[in-house]
Amino acid sequence: MAKEHKRESGFIGIDAVVFGATDLSVPRKLFADFGLKKLKDSKSGLVFATEIGSEIVIRPSGAKDLPPKINPACEFREVIWGVASPRDVERIAADLARDRAVRRDRDGTIHTVDDGGVNIGIRVWRHGKEPKRAALPLNAPGARGRVDAPSPIYDRARPFRMGHIVFAVPDVKRAERFYTHRLGFSLSDRYAGGAATFLRYAPRADHHNLFMLRMPSRATDLHHIAFEVHDIHEVFGGGLHFSKLGWKTAVGPGRHPISSAYFWYFANPLGGMLEYFSNPDFVTEAWKPTNFRVNRFSEWHLVDGLPAPRETIMRPSLKTAKAMSNA
Repeated sequence: MAKEHKRESGFIGIDAVVFGATDLSVPRKLFADFGLKKLKDSKSGLVFATEIGSEIVIRPSGAKDLPPKINPACEFREVIWGVASPRDVERIAADLARDRAVRRDRDGTIHTVDDGGVNIGIRVWRHGKEPKRAALPLNAPGARGRVDAPSPIYDRARPFRMGHIVFAVPDVKRAERFYTHRLGFSLSDRYAGGAATFLRYAPRADHHNLFMLRMPSRATDLHHIAFEVHDIHEVFGGGLHFSKLGWKTAVGPGRHPISSAYFWYFANPLGGMLEYFSNPDFVTEAWKPTNFRVNRFSEWHLVDGLPAPRETIMRPSLKTAKAMSNA
Protein backbone atom coordinates (compact mmCIF):
# COMPACT_ATOMS: atom_id res chain seq x y z
CA MET A 1 0.00 0.00 0.00
CA ALA A 2 2.85 2.44 0.69
CA LYS A 3 3.75 2.58 -3.00
CA GLU A 4 0.21 3.68 -3.84
CA HIS A 5 0.64 6.79 -1.72
CA LYS A 6 3.66 7.89 -3.79
CA ARG A 7 2.38 7.26 -7.30
CA GLU A 8 1.16 10.11 -9.47
CA SER A 9 -2.62 10.22 -9.16
CA GLY A 10 -3.29 11.78 -12.56
CA PHE A 11 -5.71 14.31 -11.05
CA ILE A 12 -5.65 17.91 -12.28
CA GLY A 13 -8.50 19.63 -10.49
CA ILE A 14 -12.21 19.97 -9.75
CA ASP A 15 -13.81 19.78 -13.19
CA ALA A 16 -17.41 20.43 -12.13
CA VAL A 17 -19.79 20.52 -9.17
CA VAL A 18 -23.44 19.57 -9.75
CA PHE A 19 -26.44 20.91 -7.82
CA GLY A 20 -30.18 20.51 -8.09
CA ALA A 21 -32.62 23.39 -7.55
CA THR A 22 -36.38 23.67 -7.18
CA ASP A 23 -36.23 27.25 -8.46
CA LEU A 24 -33.54 28.06 -11.03
CA SER A 25 -33.97 31.81 -10.49
CA VAL A 26 -32.10 31.56 -7.17
CA PRO A 27 -28.85 29.99 -8.47
CA ARG A 28 -29.13 32.08 -11.65
CA LYS A 29 -28.69 35.22 -9.56
CA LEU A 30 -26.41 33.64 -6.94
CA PHE A 31 -23.61 32.51 -9.21
CA ALA A 32 -23.83 35.52 -11.54
CA ASP A 33 -23.51 37.82 -8.52
CA PHE A 34 -20.64 35.68 -7.21
CA GLY A 35 -18.70 36.44 -10.39
CA LEU A 36 -18.94 33.27 -12.48
CA LYS A 37 -19.52 33.38 -16.25
CA LYS A 38 -22.87 32.02 -17.41
CA LEU A 39 -22.46 29.45 -20.18
CA LYS A 40 -25.95 27.97 -20.34
CA ASP A 41 -29.43 29.03 -19.27
CA SER A 42 -32.37 26.85 -20.32
CA LYS A 43 -35.22 24.84 -18.86
CA SER A 44 -32.85 21.89 -18.56
CA GLY A 45 -30.52 23.83 -16.27
CA LEU A 46 -27.74 26.34 -15.80
CA VAL A 47 -23.99 26.18 -16.25
CA PHE A 48 -21.58 28.75 -14.81
CA ALA A 49 -17.80 28.73 -15.25
CA THR A 50 -14.72 30.02 -13.49
CA GLU A 51 -11.99 31.84 -15.39
CA ILE A 52 -10.15 28.56 -15.98
CA GLY A 53 -13.37 26.91 -17.23
CA SER A 54 -14.34 24.57 -14.39
CA GLU A 55 -18.10 24.54 -13.96
CA ILE A 56 -20.98 24.82 -11.55
CA VAL A 57 -23.92 22.89 -13.04
CA ILE A 58 -27.46 23.37 -11.71
CA ARG A 59 -30.34 21.19 -12.89
CA PRO A 60 -33.99 21.07 -11.88
CA SER A 61 -34.35 18.93 -8.76
CA GLY A 62 -36.53 16.35 -10.47
CA ALA A 63 -34.32 15.94 -13.55
CA LYS A 64 -33.85 12.40 -14.83
CA ASP A 65 -30.57 10.69 -13.80
CA LEU A 66 -29.60 13.57 -11.48
CA PRO A 67 -27.68 11.97 -8.58
CA PRO A 68 -29.51 11.92 -5.23
CA LYS A 69 -29.09 14.64 -2.64
CA ILE A 70 -26.14 14.29 -0.30
CA ASN A 71 -28.44 15.31 2.55
CA PRO A 72 -32.20 16.01 2.66
CA ALA A 73 -31.53 19.69 3.40
CA CYS A 74 -28.82 20.15 0.72
CA GLU A 75 -29.07 20.30 -3.07
CA PHE A 76 -25.47 19.21 -3.71
CA ARG A 77 -25.47 16.20 -6.05
CA GLU A 78 -21.94 15.40 -7.24
CA VAL A 79 -18.34 16.59 -7.55
CA ILE A 80 -16.55 15.64 -10.77
CA TRP A 81 -12.76 15.47 -10.70
CA GLY A 82 -10.63 15.96 -13.81
CA VAL A 83 -7.70 13.69 -14.68
CA ALA A 84 -4.97 13.95 -17.29
CA SER A 85 -5.90 11.17 -19.73
CA PRO A 86 -8.43 8.48 -20.71
CA ARG A 87 -5.93 5.95 -19.38
CA ASP A 88 -6.30 7.49 -15.90
CA VAL A 89 -10.10 7.20 -16.14
CA GLU A 90 -9.86 3.55 -17.17
CA ARG A 91 -7.36 2.70 -14.43
CA ILE A 92 -9.52 4.29 -11.75
CA ALA A 93 -12.75 2.77 -13.11
CA ALA A 94 -11.28 -0.75 -13.12
CA ASP A 95 -10.06 -0.41 -9.55
CA LEU A 96 -13.29 1.05 -8.17
CA ALA A 97 -15.47 -1.52 -9.95
CA ARG A 98 -13.94 -4.20 -7.73
CA ASP A 99 -16.14 -3.22 -4.79
CA ARG A 100 -18.78 -0.69 -5.91
CA ALA A 101 -21.07 0.21 -8.77
CA VAL A 102 -19.47 2.40 -11.46
CA ARG A 103 -21.68 4.05 -14.08
CA ARG A 104 -20.30 5.48 -17.33
CA ASP A 105 -21.70 8.30 -19.49
CA ARG A 106 -21.43 8.42 -23.28
CA ASP A 107 -18.72 11.09 -22.95
CA GLY A 108 -16.59 8.74 -20.84
CA THR A 109 -17.28 10.29 -17.43
CA ILE A 110 -17.54 7.66 -14.70
CA HIS A 111 -19.76 8.02 -11.63
CA THR A 112 -19.68 6.26 -8.27
CA VAL A 113 -19.93 6.88 -4.52
CA ASP A 114 -16.90 7.29 -2.25
CA ASP A 115 -16.52 5.70 1.19
CA GLY A 116 -17.92 8.80 2.88
CA GLY A 117 -21.20 8.65 0.98
CA VAL A 118 -20.35 11.45 -1.49
CA ASN A 119 -21.30 11.12 -5.16
CA ILE A 120 -18.18 11.57 -7.28
CA GLY A 121 -17.41 11.59 -10.99
CA ILE A 122 -14.12 11.33 -12.86
CA ARG A 123 -13.46 12.46 -16.42
CA VAL A 124 -10.64 13.73 -18.60
CA TRP A 125 -9.93 17.35 -17.68
CA ARG A 126 -11.70 19.58 -20.21
CA HIS A 127 -10.50 23.01 -19.16
CA GLY A 128 -7.50 25.30 -19.13
CA LYS A 129 -4.51 24.90 -16.86
CA GLU A 130 -2.93 27.48 -14.62
CA PRO A 131 -1.07 29.98 -16.84
CA LYS A 132 2.39 31.32 -16.13
CA ARG A 133 2.23 34.98 -15.25
CA ALA A 134 3.84 37.50 -12.95
CA ALA A 135 2.58 37.57 -9.39
CA LEU A 136 1.25 40.74 -7.82
CA PRO A 137 4.35 42.73 -6.78
CA LEU A 138 4.50 43.39 -3.05
CA ASN A 139 6.32 46.03 -1.07
CA ALA A 140 8.15 44.98 2.09
CA PRO A 141 11.08 46.46 4.02
CA GLY A 142 14.13 46.06 1.82
CA ALA A 143 12.11 44.66 -1.09
CA ARG A 144 10.13 47.31 -2.96
CA GLY A 145 8.70 45.26 -5.79
CA ARG A 146 5.89 47.62 -6.78
CA VAL A 147 7.18 51.04 -7.82
CA ASP A 148 5.22 53.98 -9.21
CA ALA A 149 2.06 51.87 -9.32
CA PRO A 150 -0.81 51.37 -6.85
CA SER A 151 -2.13 47.95 -5.84
CA PRO A 152 -5.32 46.95 -7.70
CA ILE A 153 -8.81 47.65 -6.44
CA TYR A 154 -11.51 45.18 -7.50
CA ASP A 155 -15.13 46.24 -7.84
CA ARG A 156 -16.11 42.54 -7.79
CA ALA A 157 -14.54 39.07 -7.94
CA ARG A 158 -14.01 36.90 -11.01
CA PRO A 159 -13.09 33.49 -9.52
CA PHE A 160 -10.16 31.82 -11.23
CA ARG A 161 -10.95 28.19 -10.32
CA MET A 162 -12.42 25.90 -7.70
CA GLY A 163 -9.47 25.22 -5.43
CA HIS A 164 -11.02 22.81 -2.94
CA ILE A 165 -14.25 21.26 -1.75
CA VAL A 166 -15.15 20.27 1.81
CA PHE A 167 -17.50 17.58 3.11
CA ALA A 168 -18.75 16.41 6.46
CA VAL A 169 -18.47 12.60 6.59
CA PRO A 170 -19.34 10.08 9.30
CA ASP A 171 -15.92 8.38 9.35
CA VAL A 172 -12.99 10.64 8.42
CA LYS A 173 -10.34 7.89 8.68
CA ARG A 174 -12.25 5.62 6.32
CA ALA A 175 -12.82 8.45 3.85
CA GLU A 176 -9.13 9.38 3.99
CA ARG A 177 -8.09 5.79 3.21
CA PHE A 178 -10.34 5.76 0.15
CA TYR A 179 -8.74 8.86 -1.35
CA THR A 180 -5.14 8.04 -0.45
CA HIS A 181 -5.19 4.28 -1.13
CA ARG A 182 -7.62 4.10 -4.05
CA LEU A 183 -7.25 7.46 -5.83
CA GLY A 184 -3.65 8.34 -4.94
CA PHE A 185 -4.31 11.59 -3.07
CA SER A 186 -1.64 12.83 -0.65
CA LEU A 187 -2.10 13.64 3.02
CA SER A 188 -1.25 17.23 3.98
CA ASP A 189 -2.43 17.55 7.60
CA ARG A 190 -4.99 16.18 10.07
CA TYR A 191 -6.91 17.11 13.15
CA ALA A 192 -6.06 14.37 15.64
CA GLY A 193 -8.51 11.64 16.60
CA GLY A 194 -10.15 11.38 13.19
CA ALA A 195 -11.73 14.83 13.47
CA ALA A 196 -10.64 16.07 10.02
CA THR A 197 -8.20 15.50 7.20
CA PHE A 198 -6.63 17.77 4.57
CA LEU A 199 -5.83 16.03 1.26
CA ARG A 200 -4.36 17.13 -2.06
CA TYR A 201 -4.81 15.36 -5.39
CA ALA A 202 -1.12 15.39 -6.33
CA PRO A 203 2.19 15.40 -4.42
CA ARG A 204 2.81 18.95 -5.67
CA ALA A 205 -0.35 20.99 -5.24
CA ASP A 206 -2.19 23.42 -3.01
CA HIS A 207 -2.13 22.48 0.66
CA HIS A 208 -5.54 20.87 0.18
CA ASN A 209 -8.03 20.28 -2.61
CA LEU A 210 -10.27 18.09 -0.48
CA PHE A 211 -11.02 18.58 3.22
CA MET A 212 -13.21 16.18 5.19
CA LEU A 213 -14.40 16.66 8.74
CA ARG A 214 -16.64 14.93 11.24
CA MET A 215 -19.63 16.86 12.50
CA PRO A 216 -21.46 16.07 15.78
CA SER A 217 -24.39 14.66 13.80
CA ARG A 218 -22.06 12.25 11.94
CA ALA A 219 -24.08 13.07 8.80
CA THR A 220 -22.69 13.32 5.26
CA ASP A 221 -23.06 16.85 3.92
CA LEU A 222 -21.48 19.56 1.80
CA HIS A 223 -19.59 22.07 3.94
CA HIS A 224 -18.29 24.49 1.31
CA ILE A 225 -16.76 25.03 -2.12
CA ALA A 226 -13.72 27.33 -2.29
CA PHE A 227 -13.07 29.57 -5.30
CA GLU A 228 -9.58 30.99 -5.74
CA VAL A 229 -9.25 34.64 -6.71
CA HIS A 230 -6.08 36.42 -7.73
CA ASP A 231 -5.05 38.16 -4.52
CA ILE A 232 -6.23 39.38 -1.14
CA HIS A 233 -7.55 42.60 -2.70
CA GLU A 234 -9.97 40.52 -4.81
CA VAL A 235 -11.11 38.62 -1.69
CA PHE A 236 -12.12 41.95 -0.15
CA GLY A 237 -13.46 43.51 -3.36
CA GLY A 238 -15.47 40.41 -4.22
CA GLY A 239 -16.80 40.02 -0.71
CA LEU A 240 -17.89 43.64 -0.46
CA HIS A 241 -19.65 43.48 -3.82
CA PHE A 242 -21.39 40.17 -3.04
CA SER A 243 -22.51 41.50 0.35
CA LYS A 244 -23.85 44.69 -1.21
CA LEU A 245 -26.06 42.56 -3.45
CA GLY A 246 -27.70 41.06 -0.37
CA TRP A 247 -25.94 37.71 0.06
CA LYS A 248 -25.26 36.74 3.67
CA THR A 249 -21.75 36.39 5.10
CA ALA A 250 -21.22 33.08 6.91
CA VAL A 251 -17.71 33.77 8.23
CA GLY A 252 -15.09 36.33 7.38
CA PRO A 253 -13.12 37.83 6.03
CA GLY A 254 -10.20 36.20 7.82
CA ARG A 255 -7.06 34.11 7.48
CA HIS A 256 -6.47 30.39 7.93
CA PRO A 257 -3.29 29.43 9.82
CA ILE A 258 -3.50 25.98 8.17
CA SER A 259 -2.88 26.70 4.45
CA SER A 260 -2.19 30.42 5.10
CA ALA A 261 -5.05 31.47 2.83
CA TYR A 262 -7.19 34.57 3.22
CA PHE A 263 -10.92 33.78 3.06
CA TRP A 264 -14.47 35.08 3.05
CA TYR A 265 -17.38 32.59 3.32
CA PHE A 266 -20.96 33.18 2.22
CA ALA A 267 -24.10 31.13 2.83
CA ASN A 268 -25.14 29.09 -0.21
CA PRO A 269 -28.95 28.68 -0.49
CA LEU A 270 -28.37 25.37 -2.31
CA GLY A 271 -26.43 24.03 0.68
CA GLY A 272 -23.13 24.62 2.44
CA MET A 273 -21.12 27.76 1.76
CA LEU A 274 -19.20 29.49 -1.03
CA GLU A 275 -15.71 30.79 -0.28
CA TYR A 276 -13.46 33.34 -1.91
CA PHE A 277 -9.81 32.60 -1.05
CA SER A 278 -6.32 33.65 -2.06
CA ASN A 279 -2.66 32.98 -1.27
CA PRO A 280 -2.82 29.27 -0.30
CA ASP A 281 0.29 27.31 0.61
CA PHE A 282 1.72 25.20 -2.22
CA VAL A 283 3.40 22.02 -0.96
CA THR A 284 5.53 19.20 -2.36
CA GLU A 285 6.71 15.71 -1.48
CA ALA A 286 8.92 17.31 1.18
CA TRP A 287 5.90 18.47 3.20
CA LYS A 288 5.54 16.75 6.59
CA PRO A 289 1.92 16.29 7.78
CA THR A 290 0.99 17.46 11.27
CA ASN A 291 -1.70 16.07 13.57
CA PHE A 292 -3.20 19.21 15.09
CA ARG A 293 -4.77 18.67 18.49
CA VAL A 294 -6.79 21.89 18.51
CA ASN A 295 -9.09 23.38 15.89
CA ARG A 296 -7.05 25.99 14.03
CA PHE A 297 -9.78 27.25 11.68
CA SER A 298 -8.62 30.85 11.69
CA GLU A 299 -5.77 33.03 12.85
CA TRP A 300 -8.36 35.84 12.84
CA HIS A 301 -11.74 36.43 11.26
CA LEU A 302 -14.71 38.73 11.33
CA VAL A 303 -18.09 37.15 11.97
CA ASP A 304 -20.47 39.36 10.01
CA GLY A 305 -18.32 40.65 7.18
CA LEU A 306 -16.96 44.13 6.70
CA PRO A 307 -19.21 47.13 7.32
CA ALA A 308 -20.38 48.82 4.16
CA PRO A 309 -17.89 51.55 3.19
CA ARG A 310 -19.07 55.13 3.15
CA GLU A 311 -19.67 56.43 -0.33
CA THR A 312 -16.75 58.51 -1.55
CA ILE A 313 -17.53 62.22 -1.24
CA MET A 314 -16.70 63.91 -4.52
CA ARG A 315 -15.05 67.28 -4.20
CA PRO A 316 -16.68 70.06 -6.21
CA SER A 317 -14.80 71.57 -9.12
CA LEU A 318 -12.84 74.77 -8.51
CA LYS A 319 -15.43 76.74 -10.49
CA THR A 320 -18.30 75.32 -8.39
CA ALA A 321 -16.42 75.93 -5.14
CA LYS A 322 -15.87 79.59 -6.05
CA ALA A 323 -19.55 80.00 -6.97
CA MET A 324 -20.57 78.45 -3.65
CA SER A 325 -18.26 80.76 -1.69
CA ASN A 326 -19.64 83.85 -3.48
CA ALA A 327 -23.27 82.88 -2.94
